[in-house]
Order: sequence, then structure tokens, then C-alpha cells
Amino acid sequence: MTGSPTASGVQVGVAQISVDRTDVAANVDRVIETLRAGAASGHQLVVFPECVLTGYLFDSRAETRAAAIGAADPRIGRIVQTCAESSVHAVVGLLEEADGQVHNSALVLGPTGIIVRYRKQHLPYLGADRFVDPGADAAPRVADLPFGRVGVMICFDLRFPESARELALQGADLIAMPTNWPMGSDMLADHMTRVRALENLVYLAVADRADAEAGTRFMGRSQIIAPSGEVLADAGQDEGLFGASIDVQAARTKRLIKKPGEFELPVFSGRRPEMYGELTRPMAPGQ
Repeated sequence: MTGSPTASGVQVGVAQISVDRTDVAANVDRVIETLRAGAASGHQLVVFPECVLTGYLFDSRAETRAAAIGAADPRIGRIVQTCAESSVHAVVGLLEEADGQVHNSALVLGPTGIIVRYRKQHLPYLGADRFVDPGADAAPRVADLPFGRVGVMICFDLRFPESARELALQGADLIAMPTNWPMGSDMLADHMTRVRALENLVYLAVADRADAEAGTRFMGRSQIIAPSGEVLADAGQDEGLFGASIDVQAARTKRLIKKPGEFELPVFSGRRPEMYGELTRPMAPGQ
């Protein structure tokens, strides 16, 4: 385990906590308890795992739908109330029922309610993602919070560089990523998270689980990564709240200047979107 909040900067936490897919109320209680503890220790934002409110490993569309809850559910209202009482913000994952569809969603919650709702756009053939509807809303998914701009993506989105880049282009200082990494996914925590942070010059806060659900064990490794690619916090396989202090200004400098006028790297302004046509060209299923 590495990483702890300090007296300066924005205090961000990733909550590596267990989930009971049969008891939403107990999951909400655990989230609230963690939020209160985080606020008491100075955290301004706490990121929770993917589907932390509902569980994830279901075997049919019917099971997945039965587990889903609406964003207006009063149990989510309890989390909002805690945010208001503790002056803290949270990113929580859930299976969300909305307008006859079911989504793998993440909500950015604060004292005023739901600030951003993101529905997972890239779906693996795994768990509930086999049965949910993909997110199709292209609206900005960056929350403008009192301490900085927070974008959201979920788990498998990490494998698509366009997802993190879109959030960075929307102005995110930090990308919050609820996830459910199973054992054997160390490559993601060792390399891919650092690459996404470094190539976009943003902070990345990843919240995973270290418990088991329906016979599958999750590997933990919740972490906070700096725009430089430095690992500021890594939870290992311990449960708990793990934090780091971040400087949002470090994520707002997109031109790296090694030697003024001689060695400068225009990481964002040097992009050539007109040359990237294949990025938006659909591919046949199965490729």
C-alpha cells in the first residue's frame, strides 16, 4: 500500500471495499461509512468501484435487470445527503435502470445531487456487461467541481485510448474510473493506467475491489496516477480508503517545455485530427 493525503492540494481517495450483490442497502451503508471517514480525514473526492451499489456478476438479462436500481432511488439520495453533510463528492458505480434499459453506470454525486451520469460505452463480454445496453449519450461527461474538473469512464473503457483522450479534451483534470479488475489483470494496473495518465497529462483515480463475487476474485490494485505517470497510491490487495494529494494545475499544462524555444512538446495543440480518419470509421463485429 502506498499513498496518503497531505495538508496541501486536493485530497482524492479511492475506496477498495467489498460488495454484496444481494443487498443494495448494505452496500449503500458501506459507501456512506467510507465517505464519512474520507471526509473526516480531509478527502474532497472519493471514487468507488464499478457496480459498488448492486454487484456485477449476473448470468442473464433478467438477473441484471432485477439487480438494477434507478438514479432517483432514495438509497442514492442517502449518499447525496452524506455528501451534503460531509462536504464531499463521490463517484459511485451501479447497474442503472432507466426508460426500459439497463446500463452499467457511474454517478458523480455531490451536496446538490447527481452532477454527472455516465453510462459505460465500451462493453466486454463479461458479467453484467453481456446484458446491459451500451451508453450512447455523447454529451460531455466532465463534472465541474469546486476543486477541479472530474471526468468519468468505467473499467473496459481504459482499453480505448479515445475514451480518456475525449475526457482530457473536455478539460478533465482527473479521470475517475470505477472498475472490477479480476485476478490476472496486473498489466492494466502496471502499465495501461500509467500510459493513459501520461499521454493525456491528467490524473487517474481507479477504484477496484479485492473481494470475490459469484466465484470470481478481484485483484484490488486501486490506484491514483499523476500526469507524469507516477503512481501516487496503490492499494495492493488490502481493503480500505487510499488517498493522495493532487495539484490540478499540473493537469492543465498541455505543452511540455524542456528548454524554451528549443525543446517544447505541444502534446495537445500538436494534434492533427484531420489525419485520424480511421479512428472514427466503424469496424465489422468480431474484429
